[in-house]
Amino acid sequence: MTKAELYRTETDRIEWKRTPQDSDGILRAACALANDLGGSGEPGRLVIGLEKDGFRRGVDAERLDQIQQDLSNRLRSTKIQPTPSFDISVDHGDDGVTLLVITVIPYPVPPVVMMDGIAWVRQGSSTRRATQADLLRLNERRPEHSQPFDLRPIAAATLQDLNLGLLRAKYEAARVEDLDEETFPGLEQWLTQRQLGRPVAGTWRPNPAALLLFGVSPQSWLPGATVEFVRYAGQDIDSEVVARKTVAGTLADQLEGIWAQLTAHLASVPDHRENEGIVERYLPQYPIEALKELARNLVQHRLYEGTYAPGRIEWLGTRIEFSNPGGPFGRASEGEFGEHSDYRNPIVTAGLVDMGYVQQLGRGVRRVRLLLERNGNPPLEIEKDGFTRLILRARP
Repeated sequence: MTKAELYRTETDRIEWKRTPQDSDGILRAACALANDLGGSGEPGRLVIGLEKDGFRRGVDAERLDQIQQDLSNRLRSTKIQPTPSFDISVDHGDDGVTLLVITVIPYPVPPVVMMDGIAWVRQGSSTRRATQADLLRLNERRPEHSQPFDLRPIAAATLQDLNLGLLRAKYEAARVEDLDEETFPGLEQWLTQRQLGRPVAGTWRPNPAALLLFGVSPQSWLPGATVEFVRYAGQDIDSEVVARKTVAGTLADQLEGIWAQLTAHLASVPDHRENEGIVERYLPQYPIEALKELARNLVQHRLYEGTYAPGRIEWLGTRIEFSNPGGPFGRASEGEFGEHSDYRNPIVTAGLVDMGYVQQLGRGVRRVRLLLERNGNPPLEIEKDGFTRLILRARP
């Protein structure tokens, strides 16, 4: 694409924004360009510093590095999922005006990219909220059997299997915040837009993500979607069981239940690395934030399809083992464990982000390693044998 084409007019693959401060507008545009509703397969371009009439307003050249960093951080934030592939370039015009161009590469076989749980698309020269028909069109590009498991509708489940009180409260809050309440979708269409289900043969059906996040009884549909916590007295599983708990319910219930068990058993021990005279410093056996990160990992990334095996936390003597059905998924299986991120359950992940249980994506295992080092624990150990097992060892 030439510069003349890029700056001539907006199209379904070109959008202009007057300022980098238009954070939500930029994210909506990137989301829409990544979704590529027309199926062109061509990169989308988002030009920053152009008015809608084509006037070259430009960006602050003295703050160029900071502006690019801020834009990159926004596009990689949890507000837009899954993270689209993008590149940011600088155009120093002959007229002395500096523009930024964000090139967004659409997925060849796309997941639906969403901003704050809502999919956006380009139609002509405008960006708008995806309709139910748009979502069906996007999803048809990916055969049903190859769609993420958490996206596929469950044929026998209905809207009544979800916590409608909670969902209606979220729906009403979203409707009130919308700038155009009159055209705001109905509840079922809103749930479809958030990829929590879709109509099948005239009846709206929830998918596994909806049941795991908002189900009245998630285990009625996914019996293995639980976490087993066991505390042993000794160093192996032949030791006496000190405590045992099966944590069920929605994923939010499970995370709260897991955390209650971990904090109840966590103790602090003297820090022998530092001697401050008569004052003795204590540190936890395991860093608290590392345990939180692995608890999230346990429900966010596990394999739910084709298995009744629960996630497990086994606390033995001087180590804790977090194990999940399924090996590392997609790009996460490449290189050193934790180097790359990918999402087996993208709709579940988006839901946990929306609820506030997941704040950052793609850096969990790296954070755990760093937290262990700072706390004085041995390095994280990983075993992969059909299950993914992460082993934390206590501070010596």
